[in-house]
Amino acid sequence: MKLKTYAASLVVAMAFGIAPSLSQPMSPPGQTLPSSVQQFPPAMAQPLPEAYVPPATPATLDPDLQSRLQRIDAMVVDRMKTLNMPAYCLVVIKDGKVVFQKPYGYANLESRQPTTNDTIFGLGSLTKTFTALALLTLVDQGLVGLEDPLSKYIDGLTNDYKPLTIRQLASMTAGVPAKVSQEVDWRNQLEILDHTPLVSQPGSAYLYSNYSYRLLGSVIEKVTKQPYLQYVESTICAPLNMRSTGTTMLLQPTGRVAQAYGDNMGQGPLRAIQYKSPAIAFSAGMLATTSNDLIKYVFGLMSHKIISEDGYKILWDYRPPLTTGQPSKWAFGWAKTRNKNMGDALTLSMNGGVPGIASTIIILPESNSAVIALCNLRKPPVYQVARTAAAMAFGDNDRPTGEEEDHAGSIAD
Repeated sequence: MKLKTYAASLVVAMAFGIAPSLSQPMSPPGQTLPSSVQQFPPAMAQPLPEAYVPPATPATLDPDLQSRLQRIDAMVVDRMKTLNMPAYCLVVIKDGKVVFQKPYGYANLESRQPTTNDTIFGLGSLTKTFTALALLTLVDQGLVGLEDPLSKYIDGLTNDYKPLTIRQLASMTAGVPAKVSQEVDWRNQLEILDHTPLVSQPGSAYLYSNYSYRLLGSVIEKVTKQPYLQYVESTICAPLNMRSTGTTMLLQPTGRVAQAYGDNMGQGPLRAIQYKSPAIAFSAGMLATTSNDLIKYVFGLMSHKIISEDGYKILWDYRPPLTTGQPSKWAFGWAKTRNKNMGDALTLSMNGGVPGIASTIIILPESNSAVIALCNLRKPPVYQVARTAAAMAFGDNDRPTGEEEDHAGSIAD
């Protein structure tokens, strides 16, 4: 694969903040690969999804819900202290209404910049939900087939990877390795990945792999002849009026990007760290956004705005059976379960987590309810804050039993 010269020019361009043209994805000859980090044009003003309802005032809430939200607020304040969390944003949506939205702490501890609902956080693996949604827009148009082999869209692959299907990649059942190299850009990762054997027979087992979703990003670019980020912006962000969604690198000039922090998983003091390069994370984890934009995203999902009804069944409902006869853990980008902690509600959930990023969405589609959480510090207890808030909002127990750990909690990066 002719990647070395191309990758070198990309590194130089990114070092000087030069974004390649939006008109064509940057791919070296003979290989369909993702574009570099791209600047996309501002979205045209669009109406909010019909389902969007502004946050309810306390006077419009029933006493039980008011009490629940007060306890949630107190819980978050306590966890901010005990977990040493720098910044946190929490949203609770119930019965199609935003009933709670609050920022906590400081987006930047050094400058004492307060967190707001317009503070920009990295999403990590929540990006995969955007990738799955973007992919299904192409399925709706007949441009991508779920049973198509990967070799139809990416040239020059080794025999192991050629027959992998789009469905297997999207449902994490392709047998793609979980760890190859996370510290080089996707172009170089692909070259390494292509010479790494599969770890299981395709279709036989669930295995969470960032590389599966980076491969899907390459498929999206091949079919659309657009950079991944540009296609996501035009098909998802612009229709939902998500004007503060992109990457931390591109959104940095807004002055609203939260500083990322690490504490060695709770074993050391907080320290400022750098976000992982979007060129590394690509379509498995490159996106960043605000709690305000994620509200629009969740309402867009719940009101079935972006793809067809058949598409939503694939996105959320259909878990392809494994060759063992067992169901896969995932549909497309979402874990699905009945959750006893939330009144035995059906939940669709996803986490994102890399150093400096902890993000969560938990959707209860049967009641048009959800919890959204964003933080600029990653460690396992941070995810429990969102799960506890969901249990307090929708269940009968303020202390989750831990059931979600196998679903929402285990699928972070």
